[in-house]
Amino acid sequence: MRRVVITLAAVVLLLNLSGTAQAQIITLTAELSGANETPAPGVLTGAFGFAVVRLDVGAKRWEWTVDVFNMPSGTNNAHFHVGGPGLAGPTVVNIPFPAGISNDYRLSGSATDLSSPRPDQGIRSVEDFIQAMVGGQVYVNVHSVINGGGEIRGQLKVAP
Repeated sequence: MRRVVITLAAVVLLLNLSGTAQAQIITLTAELSGANETPAPGVLTGAFGFAVVRLDVGAKRWEWTVDVFNMPSGTNNAHFHVGGPGLAGPTVVNIPFPAGISNDYRLSGSATDLSSPRPDQGIRSVEDFIQAMVGGQVYVNVHSVINGGGEIRGQLKVAP
């Protein structure tokens, strides 16, 4: 039994060492809808969207593409928030957007730093934010003039 434990520990150590030499890219996705907004039952809207985030763990950099469809009024904010499914949470990273954009559009960009660290939420550093993303504790929220608290929201999940 002891030999098995030592062997498993050695395998884990080797896998960790070999993984550090290569870039580790993780893809996360989210489906954004008004039904995902908090508090329940959400927001009644025809708007919806999809987000794809490519996270380079080694470089501590993430790139995003957020496709929004049928936004009924001007967009007035877009962010990454820290918070579990069904829970409202604070903004951690801002997503730049053209002022007042509506209907169908794409937001894309990248970041290597936090807009607003949230130590009270356990997000003190980029490393904490990366762990929260991979752990399913980050969501994308797009706000509108009509629904200032959020028009559509989607929880990031690691893509299969």
